Amino acid sequence: MEFISVTTHELKTPLTAIIASAELLNGELQPDKKSVSGRLIQSIIRNAHSIDERLSLFSEMSMLLAGDLQLQLEAVDIGQVIHDVAIRSYPTTRSRSQSLAMDLPDSLPPVKADRQYLEEILLALVANASKFTPERGKIKVGARQDGQSLMVQVSDTGMGIPAEEQERVFQPYYQVNRNGKGKQAGSGLGLAITKALVELHEGKIWLKSTVGQGTTFIFSLPIAQR
Repeated sequence: MEFISVTTHELKTPLTAIIASAELLNGELQPDKKSVSGRLIQSIIRNAHSIDERLSLFSEMSMLLAGDLQLQLEAVDIGQVIHDVAIRSYPTTRSRSQSLAMDLPDSLPPVKADRQYLEEILLALVANASKFTPERGKIKVGARQDGQSLMVQVSDTGMGIPAEEQERVFQPYYQVNRNGKGKQAGSGLGLAITKALVELHEGKIWLKSTVGQGTTFIFSLPIAQR
């Protein structure tokens, strides 16, 4: 575990410098995005950010597998977290002309959660929904109380997940073929980490999906004791 942590840090340090240098170069030259130089600079920035994200996911998965990730549990307002996640996700959904709606009752009890990792769970699910939803598609985030648990769901109007693949989507490195053109680019760790984080909160996560109609991910969280 220590080797992975040190190696990840050693890789991230020069990678941060590469990203900063490429962004400064882009700002200084202000090349036409359609020109060769413009496309090359954008490619460097995009791929460097992708590597940085994958290193973070790899490090987090290693911590989860080693049992080293500790949650700071407290009473959290799930409605506020959903609003914050919607704001943070807006640039991504807007760039794809997708709508992002919230379906929340007037009041909800607080949940027992680590706010930082709860946000990470929701951000991952919304990003996943946006990734597999076509332009002008719809994404909805909702929550409701069910006994002593709170159910949170993220729905999309994407291509859906074939029934034979639904049980494997939470496996590390598994990537679903949702468009009939092969596996999507990505680390294949996002949903595996999301599942592990939900279970650390003593919750469960599952999905409902119909090919051609969309997918809904649902996860449960314990309600905080008053």
